Amino acid sequence: MILPENFRPSRKPDELLREVEAAIKVRDIGRLQKWRDTIEIQWWESFLVVLLFIAGLGFIITIYKLLPAENRALFYFVFFWFFLFTLALVASVEMLIAKISALRGLIQWQEERIERLEARNASEGRSKEAYQAEDSESNSTDNP
Repeated sequence: MILPENFRPSRKPDELLREVEAAIKVRDIGRLQKWRDTIEIQWWESFLVVLLFIAGLGFIITIYKLLPAENRALFYFVFFWFFLFTLALVASVEMLIAKISALRGLIQWQEERIERLEARNASEGRSKEAYQAEDSESNSTDNP
């Protein structure tokens, strides 16, 4: 976060603390927004999964048609390993996509949790301030 040139920080400690906390929160919010935009679900991701499945199936069909069928043992050996390789490749990419989806869910859950904690902290802070104000008023009225 870049401060304007005419910005002069407050000399009062409470105001300075609030300004610094606000600047830190603004920077953190900007960074969080950038990361959220990076992992946000895109329209083409579902298309990519379908395309990956079709490409894997196309590879398997291609190798099935290109392998010479004279030696059946060699045919099944090569086809099995190619099938296994294609299956592992597609499964790895699918697992990576599932992990990214879980990461998105985790980030959403953490954001909700942080918002609840901040709301609870704010309400506790208000009730604590009200209690202190009430206590100071009762002390001032008790001492004439």
